[in-house]
Amino acid sequence: MKRIFAFALLLSLMSVLVLKPAGSYAGEKPDTTATPVESRMQLAYLCGADSVILTATLNLKKEDGTVNLKNAFIEFSASNGESAKSLGKFATDQEGNAICKAPVAGLPADKDGMINYTAKFTGNKKYPAAEASFKAKPARIRLSFSIQDSLRILKVDVTQKNLKGETAPIAKEKILVYIPRIFSLLKIGEITLDDAGSGTLEFPKEIVGDTLGNLTVLAKIEENDNFGIVQGQNVINWGVHKQYYKAEVPSRELWTPIAPLWMIITLIIMLAGVWAHYMYAVYELIMIKRLSKREKPPLF
Repeated sequence: MKRIFAFALLLSLMSVLVLKPAGSYAGEKPDTTATPVESRMQLAYLCGADSVILTATLNLKKEDGTVNLKNAFIEFSASNGESAKSLGKFATDQEGNAICKAPVAGLPADKDGMINYTAKFTGNKKYPAAEASFKAKPARIRLSFSIQDSLRILKVDVTQKNLKGETAPIAKEKILVYIPRIFSLLKIGEITLDDAGSGTLEFPKEIVGDTLGNLTVLAKIEENDNFGIVQGQNVINWGVHKQYYKAEVPSRELWTPIAPLWMIITLIIMLAGVWAHYMYAVYELIMIKRLSKREKPPLF
């Protein structure tokens, strides 16, 4: 009886020691220290001839990386520090980009002519809010073309609005000139503006255009502290007609439908060697069979 009682007491003590930690763990709350989702926004600015283009990129930072947020509404606005003007709401695409195009006329500017642009995502229950801003002064780039002494000349005029609202030149800035290509921009030169806000460049020859020889020429101020990115463009038929371009003629290259001659000759030699081995093997089998019939031992 004493042994049974001692065994029961020992069993109860063991059960208490085992079940007490389990109970304490069960009563604990689940771990809620997971990394929260963080919304990030970037705002890109481009000033054209009569309008500005704002591109807001919204993405989410999670533990497993960064993803773009689609169909989120971004509110754009412009202000001068005292008053603000709404530019509208636009939804993000699958790349997380929302694009707003607004005319320059009527945008509120401060005493220095600077305009503060803001893109704002108000957030919701799942995703936190995000905001980005950019400040720049509107400017305009005009391109004109002329021929002087058989030379093709590109002229660039860059202006801005002064405090009185009058057109004033932008001096001593660097202008980069490009020709758009399929996947990138082809840089053809640089222009440094004079005090009158003008500059010229000798236009290069033998640049391939479309079937009519038309070329789209871009002139840009890039990453400027006051003006941001400013772009102007124009079209001129100074390009080589595409159908006359020598590279369009089919040639024997690795990436063309017609293979190079050295590749064709090499392949023919290799295939001829393989088939010659097959034919030789068949010939040997036939000769072995014939010789075996001739050299049969006599039967006794």
